[in-house]
Amino acid sequence: MRQYMLRRLAYLPLIMAAVSVITFFTLRLPWSVDPVLQYVNQNTTVEQEKAIRHDLGLDRPALEQFAIWMGQVVRGDMGDTFRSNQPVWDEVKRRLPVNIEILFLSVLFSTVFGIAFGVITAVKQDSPVDYGFRIFAVFGQSIPDFFLLILLIVLPSIWWSYSPPVGGHVSFFEDPRENLRLYIPPTLLLGLGGAATMMRLTRSTLLEIFRQDYMRTARAKGLSASTVVLNHGLRNALIPIVTLIGAHVTALFFGSLILEQIFSINGLGQFFLVSSVTADFPVIQFLVLYTAFVVMLMNLAVDLSYALIDPRVKYS
Repeated sequence: MRQYMLRRLAYLPLIMAAVSVITFFTLRLPWSVDPVLQYVNQNTTVEQEKAIRHDLGLDRPALEQFAIWMGQVVRGDMGDTFRSNQPVWDEVKRRLPVNIEILFLSVLFSTVFGIAFGVITAVKQDSPVDYGFRIFAVFGQSIPDFFLLILLIVLPSIWWSYSPPVGGHVSFFEDPRENLRLYIPPTLLLGLGGAATMMRLTRSTLLEIFRQDYMRTARAKGLSASTVVLNHGLRNALIPIVTLIGAHVTALFFGSLILEQIFSINGLGQFFLVSSVTADFPVIQFLVLYTAFVVMLMNLAVDLSYALIDPRVKYS
């Protein structure tokens, strides 16, 4: 497994370099937004516009700009934002805990409830409980996240004259109760679609496993129902579930863009959106690299987990 992991990690710099090249030069295509337009108006002279372009480092050829940026990245310097002239990493570092908490709570909710409901519906196949949870799954998969998040704000205010807290950030370590009050309602809805998908996958996989010979053998040995389902059934169903969890984390990163916008949460999603509108190249470049890095590490973690779940999976 060590050789496989090292081989996968060796591809990481190559993929990151390819992502860097594509991102950097795509932003500088002739039809892309010019960042200088954010700082000029009809009274700006040509000399002033040239000075602004020089200050932003955009007056050099694209290849020279790329070489300078890559040199900064290798040294751990992600550059300064165009808008605030602050180091990109400092701006990201302030917002990163918000996104980590949103992703953690959403993945925790969708995984725990999705697997639990999937096991229940598989054990109680074609019962009223099964039909009820399957309706819930269709509901969770059919309604877009942004619509559910808007309903979370609008409906309580109409029915009970209550609106969930919007905006602000309190660290979990400063005030855990206030922190959870702010983040649990939106993250639960953000994870609803993932929970519904995971429930259906868990149910269908378990129903297939229940028909296997080794499951009948386990029952014939007199093992308890919980031991048969959890130790012999669920464990063999974990590989597709873990694969889905890895994909779900990536999807939630982009889903948090909507959540942050609706609830005025100052996280990386809103930071990326504002930077895209204002053509803040250093921020966009870093966040694209960050996303690619997280996705690749998540895929590696999922692949390595297969060997831990199923001893038959071998990596060489």
